[in-house]
Amino acid sequence: MTPPLASTYLPRQVTAVAPTVWGIAIVWFSVALALGASGRLAEFARFVGPFVVAPVTVFVLAFGVSPDVRAWAFAFETRTLVIAQTLRVGGLAFLAVYAVGQLNGKFALWAGLIDCVVGLSAPFAAHYLTPADTPRQRRLLVGWMALGIVDFLVAIPLARMARSEDPASMVAMVGLPLSLITTYFVPIALIDYFILGAHLWRQGRATR
Repeated sequence: MTPPLASTYLPRQVTAVAPTVWGIAIVWFSVALALGASGRLAEFARFVGPFVVAPVTVFVLAFGVSPDVRAWAFAFETRTLVIAQTLRVGGLAFLAVYAVGQLNGKFALWAGLIDCVVGLSAPFAAHYLTPADTPRQRRLLVGWMALGIVDFLVAIPLARMARSEDPASMVAMVGLPLSLITTYFVPIALIDYFILGAHLWRQGRATR
């Protein structure tokens, strides 16, 4: 099967960046896993927010200054970027932990239910809205993306509020496996959204 590379970019640009990206992702996952397993994350819960934001910020800056990073990002098919959000069905874990009384209800229901909606709808969005050749498809895809992003924008401060009101109700979020969602998979999902948004912006410009 031919890899989904954009023909306007040289394969060398993509292959040069890919090992670096994979290396960073593996190291980042290892650090997140070690923090969750050690229990040390509970001591520094206030830094979970920056742990989410920092990787996204670094990637956005790299995308802005590096043509090779942009080539790597644009080499993905739009459909692949959308289908990647299927992993959001992992939000079922929030609902499962809440069901046994180990997680704050407001946070679990908000984050878990919307994660499931986004994750379950991703295959349909990928099938019907990509490639986003028409303005209508792009508008619907942007609306679908907005739902997933708003979920994160609300869930992060909601988690802070829940932790300040009842710390015991959020203890599960700083230990495995839930800690990996916030310290690894949420930033990955946000980076995926950023790349997808860049694709749609470029496609929109091309049709003007």
